[in-house]
Amino acid sequence: MAKLEKLKVQKVRAEHGEEAAPKGVTKTIESMRVKDETIITDADDEEIKGEQEIDEFAQYFKNETTPRILLTTNRRPNGKIFHFLKEIKSAFHGVEYYERKNHQIKTMIEEAKEKGFTDLMLFYEKMGKPHSLILSHLPDGPTATFRISSIKLRHNIVNHSAAPGDTNPELIMNNFDTMLGHRIGRMLACLFP
Repeated sequence: MAKLEKLKVQKVRAEHGEEAAPKGVTKTIESMRVKDETIITDADDEEIKGEQEIDEFAQYFKNETTPRILLTTNRRPNGKIFHFLKEIKSAFHGVEYYERKNHQIKTMIEEAKEKGFTDLMLFYEKMGKPHSLILSHLPDGPTATFRISSIKLRHNIVNHSAAPGDTNPELIMNNFDTMLGHRIGRMLACLFP
């Protein structure tokens, strides 16, 4: 039925031109988004700049602090999570792995604060594969949880390059244009020097 309708529309366009049967608007996430007051339309807004000057991430963007990340996992991890952690350590500078064993997260955070770590990355695995990430900015937060999916390690990519050298990875973030998205974007950007 839909194919027949499509052929009719094509015939009308061929005979009478595009104006006779205009094409519809493609529905995308962006075109269907409901506009609200949290969407940032002007990045040079004085209020947003003022918030950025005093938020938890301001020291990074003023080059007063370099990231130092404590990396750990859930208790008794197994499987391919260690290959994934090796990739994470090569992507981020200033990462130290801490074996979790039976340590409580609360005590790990206190020790990380004392040793000068700026962030904690806690990876959870499910059935031997990385499942989620809890990212906490030290000393006082914020903390966010992310779901990990569709992982492709470097050795699984055809013609991959060798281990990263002195170059920093690029972080490309699109559509982080709400207040929350902007804050999460700043949080992720602070993991890189």
